[in-house]
Amino acid sequence: MIKKFLMAILAVLMVISCTSCKLMVIDETKDLEQVVATVNGVEITKADVMAVYHTYRYYYSLTDENELTEQYKTSRITLLDSVYDTLIEYELIQQYAGEMTNIELTDEMREAIEEEKQQVIASIETGADSVVADLAENDPGMDQEAAKQKRIEERLVYRGISTGEFEKTRAYEMIVEDVREALSADYEPTEKAIENYYDTYLSMQKTYIEGDLSYYDYYTSESVNLYVPEGFRYVKNLLIGIPDEARSEITTLRNEGKDEEADSLLNEELEKIEQEAQQVYAMLKNGESYDALLAEYGDDPGMKEGAANAQTGYHIYDGSTSYEQNFKEAAMALENPGDISEPIASDYGYYIIKYESDSVAHDVPLEGVKEKIREILIKEKASEYYEEIYENWKRQAEIVEYKERIY
Repeated sequence: MIKKFLMAILAVLMVISCTSCKLMVIDETKDLEQVVATVNGVEITKADVMAVYHTYRYYYSLTDENELTEQYKTSRITLLDSVYDTLIEYELIQQYAGEMTNIELTDEMREAIEEEKQQVIASIETGADSVVADLAENDPGMDQEAAKQKRIEERLVYRGISTGEFEKTRAYEMIVEDVREALSADYEPTEKAIENYYDTYLSMQKTYIEGDLSYYDYYTSESVNLYVPEGFRYVKNLLIGIPDEARSEITTLRNEGKDEEADSLLNEELEKIEQEAQQVYAMLKNGESYDALLAEYGDDPGMKEGAANAQTGYHIYDGSTSYEQNFKEAAMALENPGDISEPIASDYGYYIIKYESDSVAHDVPLEGVKEKIREILIKEKASEYYEEIYENWKRQAEIVEYKERIY
């Protein structure tokens, strides 16, 4: 009897416990009000972190739907960490850098932010037009205007435009960059420093690049190329492109995992330009100059006059990860210099690729890279000086962190 009584009590307690679990919900407002750090008593809240985080999600392909999934877990944590550190840095600049340089937004900065914002808005509106028009083909009775406005509103929130987060985040970035530049304004590297940099890194680059061609791409993005190895082929790209706004929307859809919608929009845009691509290809087959047609019809910014790759073409090789897969495959499939591909469909439009030449190993002359090295040395000195000052600010400041609360 006692045993049955105890089991009944236990059952009641379990029901009460489960009911309590269901009633325990996170108060989102209070959660965002949590202080995640203080800098000399100035509070940084979780809401501050999340506002900047939401603005940057676009660049990490994070959305409401995927940001908590296992696939995107690392990206989410990386971004939250970066935002957290940036807000502490920005607060230290506000408290200490004013004695050294301007820390306020200038009219020029505000104009630049507004121009960027308007470009994003225009891209969102154009993309919404294309997506809704495509959806309407399968659902003629839909209210296209309402659907378009709904999508625009969603995208404006996602990019932080309608919430004001976009402007705030860009202001953070511009002020931090302006402070860094101001601290290096008086530094000018000597000719000897430039020569020493060239000699040191030329030898280093030869060693690494000859062992692994991908190091050439690394030096392209991180510093300056001082050595060109054998093993590259140079190709030019006559792109018959789809509009930038449509391409941006296709990229966004792919980032959101909506490949079917992206493919549908892409096919619609490719159909609009297919005739032009085939006409240009026919002219090439008839012997017209590739470079002349590239200048007249090409939409690839990297092939425009004055661009870094305009004269030689893009360098490409087996194992290259710097280019879209179908572009690389088509370029590597060409057999001999002078060969030209048929139009190749891509998310950018139609590629018509020409195999220009093969690389010959050589040192890049100092005179050709002297200005770039000068800029690198100035940037390095600025970074060294800034980090020294920044570490001093952190030592002076009373910083209390509750970083675990941002996750």
